[in-house]
Amino acid sequence: MSEREAIEVVARGYNSPEGPAFAANGDFYFVNWLTSSIVRIGADGAPREFANTGGIPAGLAFHRDGILYCADEGADIHGVVTLDAHGTITPFVQAYEGKPLNGANDLVFDSRGVLYFSDPWGSSGERPIGAFYRAFPDGRLERLDRGLAFPNGVAINVGETAVFLAETRPNTIWRYELGRDGSVGPRTEFARLGGVPGPDGMAFDAGGLLYVAHHGEGRVDVFDPDGREVDHIRVPGRQVTNVAFGGADFDALTITEVETASVYRLKLGVKGQRLFGGWNHR
Repeated sequence: MSEREAIEVVARGYNSPEGPAFAANGDFYFVNWLTSSIVRIGADGAPREFANTGGIPAGLAFHRDGILYCADEGADIHGVVTLDAHGTITPFVQAYEGKPLNGANDLVFDSRGVLYFSDPWGSSGERPIGAFYRAFPDGRLERLDRGLAFPNGVAINVGETAVFLAETRPNTIWRYELGRDGSVGPRTEFARLGGVPGPDGMAFDAGGLLYVAHHGEGRVDVFDPDGREVDHIRVPGRQVTNVAFGGADFDALTITEVETASVYRLKLGVKGQRLFGGWNHR
């Protein structure tokens, strides 16, 4: 790993921060799910509420057209909604085969604009009803996996040869091979975390390392392409929820953490993965 600078505070006083994401202009967004808020930090550095879903927003991802997609676990939403530049909320996917989704948690776009998202709400080790989906631009919804005990963070590797899903309760990150024909293979174990169960949000850097927020352990675990843990980043507070790359040089890891009610930033000196939408997508 490259030499790191000291971790710095981006925002304080948010009791449930998660879902970090960067817009194309560099503005930073995150959710505070206990207040149903989506918060934006612009050029002046001041956090302000951008929108309120009235539910339990968890994950955010920008489309290339500038629309913000939000995974929400609220009782009246259950799935994914979109927000335009004014914060107007529109349902995107709420049901599969006529039945409501559990409640979506995290999401990521591939280079074709296909949206992969986890659907965990209400699932547990004793009640593994969680599922994993992808939604196509034409609105078609495909279930990729089910029977999961709180599927959580989602990430696609740089070459788009696989999509990765964190399943919190068994402390495991699964890998699903992506075929050139658009097919998705069965889950195979990519990595099993040590310590308390808690893999949460994830992000890749441009070199292929996977950064995993380890909720309950107060750190971000770093894995190489073979699933070997090669590093970890300590974070103030134990309840780390998610990570995203941003900053002027796209080499700063932004980290959301609940116990200290804060959002942190750490300049790593390595660039993040180029995304379909948002900052550094071009």
